Amino acid sequence: MFKTICSSLIILAFLAFQNLSFAATINAETEDTPAYKKIKWLNVGKAKLEILFFDIYKAQLYTEDGTFSGIKGPLKLHLTYYLDIDGEELVDETKNQWQEMGIYDVADKPWLEQLRLVFPDIKEDDSLTLILDKNSQGLLEHNNKLIHVFEGSEQLSKFFSIWLSKDSTRPELMRKLTKTAVAKN
Repeated sequence: MFKTICSSLIILAFLAFQNLSFAATINAETEDTPAYKKIKWLNVGKAKLEILFFDIYKAQLYTEDGTFSGIKGPLKLHLTYYLDIDGEELVDETKNQWQEMGIYDVADKPWLEQLRLVFPDIKEDDSLTLILDKNSQGLLEHNNKLIHVFEGSEQLSKFFSIWLSKDSTRPELMRKLTKTAVAKN
């Protein structure tokens, strides 16, 4: 009987140690997880960019509460591409969009050059995720891997405005993403 009790206590002690070890591992992983990865993102809207007969990308906008209330964090814009696009072309298109929107300034050049250094070449089915955190810091993921962190800036806000501003050159895409009305001219 004593032997059975001792064996049971040893097994219980072993199991308790395993649970403590497992809990410590979970806590360490949780503490190391970036804040934006802990957010339960809710979908606001989605849209597809089509030019002529070509599908370019599918866009999905997420926030903490599933509603869009302006370009302020936290928000996440996830783009899934339907074709290959060179990273240089993405930066050039950013500048073109800003020019069409009337918001480009020569002071934007250094930021665009920074973007040129970090934007990857995109292959079909690749994704880019742009995250604006609650501290106005921007994060860029390629295929769900963080590749760059942008400090909060006017240019970062302009970057998000391509998709989310009332001045977007693609008002229907903006409306579908943000679930907001577009003023008729």
